Amino acid sequence: RSLLMVSNIALSVLSLSDVVLFTRFNLRLGLPDHFFVLGSSVLTSVIMQWMWMPGIVILSQLCPKGMEATMYALLAGCHNLGTTIASNCGAWVLEVFNCQPAGAANESEQFKNLWVVSLLSTVLPTLTLVLIPWLI
Repeated sequence: RSLLMVSNIALSVLSLSDVVLFTRFNLRLGLPDHFFVLGSSVLTSVIMQWMWMPGIVILSQLCPKGMEATMYALLAGCHNLGTTIASNCGAWVLEVFNCQPAGAANESEQFKNLWVVSLLSTVLPTLTLVLIPWLI
């Protein structure tokens, strides 16, 4: 439980760096953009692996002997399905907030609400922290 809670909190804090980047607050602080981009993308991958491990450990303790590979495949399949659904929901949220750039010149107006979408994607994972005692 503690690893799930710590990794969720760390992921949310790292996601806040995207909000800082999208609002351009980092430039007011004198920090360059690449500091935020590289920092959050690298550390997010590490934290996502930390979040993956407790699921594997719990599943390995719960599955019957000889079914480990099947249960791991089931966990991986559910994870991939969840990732696909999350990506599609994220695309829908971007559409709702009118963040639909086409790659044309001078379309910075399309990114006006991107910080709101990023803040939403930061807050939603923290809501799962409230549910951890009931889920595990």
